[in-house]
Amino acid sequence: MTSPKHLSRRHFLAVGTAAAGMAALGPVWAEETVSEGVLANAGPDRWEVLRRLTGDRLLRPGDTGYGKAALPNNLHFRDMRPQGVAYCSTPQMVADVLNWARDHDMPFAIRGGGHSYSGYSSSHDLVIDMREMRAISHDAETGQVRVEAGVLNGQLYSALSKAGRMITHGRCPSVGAAGYLLGGGIGFNMRRLGMAADALTRAEIVTADGQLHRLSATENADLFWAIRGGAGGNFGVSTSFTLNTVPMDETLTVFRMVWRSKTLEVAHALFAAVDAAPVELGTRIALGGVTPDLGARGRQVPVTLLGQYAGSKEDLLEILAPVNAIAAPEFIDVQEKPYWSGQNFLSEPGEPAYFRERSAFISSPPNADHLGEAFEKLQSWPGTGAEANYFFFQTGGRINELAPADTAFVHRDSRFLSVVGISWSEDDLALPERLRAARDWQDDFYGFMSARGGQGAFQNFPDASLVDWRARYYGANLPRLTEIKAQFDPTNLFRHGQSL
Repeated sequence: MTSPKHLSRRHFLAVGTAAAGMAALGPVWAEETVSEGVLANAGPDRWEVLRRLTGDRLLRPGDTGYGKAALPNNLHFRDMRPQGVAYCSTPQMVADVLNWARDHDMPFAIRGGGHSYSGYSSSHDLVIDMREMRAISHDAETGQVRVEAGVLNGQLYSALSKAGRMITHGRCPSVGAAGYLLGGGIGFNMRRLGMAADALTRAEIVTADGQLHRLSATENADLFWAIRGGAGGNFGVSTSFTLNTVPMDETLTVFRMVWRSKTLEVAHALFAAVDAAPVELGTRIALGGVTPDLGARGRQVPVTLLGQYAGSKEDLLEILAPVNAIAAPEFIDVQEKPYWSGQNFLSEPGEPAYFRERSAFISSPPNADHLGEAFEKLQSWPGTGAEANYFFFQTGGRINELAPADTAFVHRDSRFLSVVGISWSEDDLALPERLRAARDWQDDFYGFMSARGGQGAFQNFPDASLVDWRARYYGANLPRLTEIKAQFDPTNLFRHGQSL
């Protein structure tokens, strides 16, 4: 292992020179005479120390902007209100905040975009927010892009668009690039380009000892292996990533189609069609929940296809011809667009909402029996003020060209990532029985998914309901990940509900 770059430990000094810091802290540390005539050392409030360490980039309850800063994307965790949100703008500041947290035995969460499905980027104590580390640089000669850990997906997309490049990326512009990459990173390009983390060539991370490590295949190779699928919040605070990019498509066919008649037959044909398609096709198939009341009125389980094809509109429609021969879509929108304009078509705003998702990988498309039983379950959806879906991200292709042990992302033999998701509205919060029924329905559905061959779970969709999450997220890679965790975080400074 190469030597890490040392980051100075400035225990109780704010930014600037030591002398200036001592001068600034002087009045706070001044000795005061108490009534009994005994001198007492009235040390600084610990949060004031942190405020100075962050250059006054600390938000606490009552501060302007705190409410927005404390709000997670999954509103299910909106009552998890931190005592402080510390914004870090440099690796040195990250090290200082980590040292402060250790000195004060202060639990913390690391946040990029704040989209953790199970609230692991939120905390009742401290949130280390990375969003001021948002520099992006593109090397035209190598095609590589360097991204700081606070960059949001939308910012990266804008930079790549200007550079004429692309990577595997998601749909939601407000997701943090760091969390996305650390868990593997899925998107409509993954069948032809691999997981997003597969494109990583270098990275930097501040570990529990407050030191900055540079990572690559030849420098701290074990830790570099671990961050490519080992998920965030386990080994340190990542501060930058460097990725290979490829030239963007000049023209891309993007599409959204919805079927509402003969949908069981449509779904069976659709899975067969996309599974046989070339890797240039990337899809997401969603089967919607229907309450018994709506079903009694003739409502069928809707089938929605969303995705992109690196080819012509005519070729895409030829791939889907067997599906459309069964029933015409009720809604169809197919457009040829320049690559990044096409991504705007596919984007999902990702506004804060109440939701819960449970995932499993499957090694073959669902067969007729699988779909038949799934449709029966979807037609028993008890209902909320929002929706339920059984959806499938198409995987395979280049993802499966790597062996499970080549990176920490172990799920290298799947053809689809299946997810049963539910969401609810603000009004549902006053109806606990409705929410309980929805969760019970989802858990029963998840048991069905496992019985139908679902394996593992996607670490970027953390599921707090899992008991065996270590094995499901990391499989055979778990022992090596555990060893690396012990090496770089022996005191378990980095911990949350599903940390290693």
